[in-house]
Amino acid sequence: MFILQVICVVIFVYGILSLAQDIVNEVTYKKVSHNMKIIVFVKELEENIEQFIVELYNIKKSNSYKQIVVIDLNRNDNIDKIKTRLLNSEVNVDVLSFEEGKEYMLNLLQNENISFL
Repeated sequence: MFILQVICVVIFVYGILSLAQDIVNEVTYKKVSHNMKIIVFVKELEENIEQFIVELYNIKKSNSYKQIVVIDLNRNDNIDKIKTRLLNSEVNVDVLSFEEGKEYMLNLLQNENISFL
């Protein structure tokens, strides 16, 4: 009986500490306002679009990123079809073709207001 009580107390203390840690993390990290942008370079996106949409949705849901940009490096992918699929999903993503992505990255790297850490 004593061992069962000790196990229950340990589980209770662990639960309280875990809950306290979650509360501290939630309060601390929600105060941080970031202006992060994610740029994803992909190849053969057309073949793996379903799983990719799920992954992007999970990233967007768990974090508050300002923008997610997907640049397709495969010139043979049907970029319009991919854009349509992503527009119909719940993920707000900019999808760029190879040429659009090249121009986007050049403009981004030439921007003086952006710092890379």
